[in-house]
Amino acid sequence: MKSELIENRLIIWNTSDSKKLFNNGYYGKPIGISKPKHDEIDVPLILDLIEGYYLMLKSKIKIFRNKKRLQKMKC
Repeated sequence: MKSELIENRLIIWNTSDSKKLFNNGYYGKPIGISKPKHDEIDVPLILDLIEGYYLMLKSKIKIFRNKKRLQKMKC
């Protein structure tokens, strides 16, 4: 799944990917839906940086910034 780093958030623009990710672990927040239910997810998903980094380490998402893929970093 592809995500885009914008300022201090990650956005998954593909709505089918955002639905799949949310339904498989309640990751992120659907844009414009305060209390989402599984069948209501048909919008992009916003992830916090820590969520996104965890999902990147688990190879669930790929993070892009200015159309360039960010790589895993050792801490």
